[in-house]
Amino acid sequence: MTDHMTPAGAADIDPVTQCEMAREPQRKVLDTDTKYKAVSYIETYTGRKFFPLAPSVEMCSIIDIAHHLSNQCRYSGATEQFYSTAQHCCILASYVENVMKGSAMDCLQILIHDAAEAYLVDVPRPVKQFMPDFRIWDRKIQMTIREWLGLADVAIPTWQDDLDSRVIVDERHQIMSDSGNDWGHDLEPLKVRVEHWPPRMAEKQFLFRYAAYMSGVYGKPAYLDEKWGIYGPRLKGSHDGGDAVDLLEVDLLGGVGRVKLRSDDGMLVRDTKAGQFPRPAWKWVHGKFDLLIPAVEPEQV
Repeated sequence: MTDHMTPAGAADIDPVTQCEMAREPQRKVLDTDTKYKAVSYIETYTGRKFFPLAPSVEMCSIIDIAHHLSNQCRYSGATEQFYSTAQHCCILASYVENVMKGSAMDCLQILIHDAAEAYLVDVPRPVKQFMPDFRIWDRKIQMTIREWLGLADVAIPTWQDDLDSRVIVDERHQIMSDSGNDWGHDLEPLKVRVEHWPPRMAEKQFLFRYAAYMSGVYGKPAYLDEKWGIYGPRLKGSHDGGDAVDLLEVDLLGGVGRVKLRSDDGMLVRDTKAGQFPRPAWKWVHGKFDLLIPAVEPEQV
């Protein structure tokens, strides 16, 4: 993209040279470097260690993916209002379901098409195109998540990239400034509506769809929320609280649940900082969850 803000002569540099220029800082010791060297993993929302450069299925959780994506704003934050990657994924999933009349498998695949960004975050396309290593890492995480979901041998839909590119037209028109800058593509919009979803709403909408699509594909629950009717899920395995029966939410496939805390006498522990009506205190518990009785799931998205 070339406009009045492009540095003089930049348009004359071929892409390979631009890529080498972008990689040059990696070969130098910069004055912005710090003595602190980070560990090789990131700590997720549920407290797990996720190694972005060496991912494995055991590290994955849909609770982490939904929460992380709901807190990440698209377009480097240049939107008129906060617009999360989680909402972007939900919009495309709803389009595939309601407009294309896609299957549960189709909807699940488009819902998780940006799942790797939960662990690696996103980089703007003008920069990412010159970051081959980053794209390799992103692809490896995405394929690990697909393997975790049982999609390793399922072909990625041929229409996925087309929808993901076309929705940019809708998003730009509704939540970006009317700058008139040329973004370098001429695509038909999907004609979807972009509403204002705060992060918590985007997270729950993402999880709601995930639960419905996974149930449609595999015929059994993969994620449950107490508001949908969790009655008597049990955690098998060693942990300090015995069987966990007071679950706020649980990722059955990922093996992690948010559990209400109880005192030694069985009383719920309250979060005294939660206002006039303190909520129950909670913690994450990792292990294997089995449902003692069928749980109520969302009937439709």
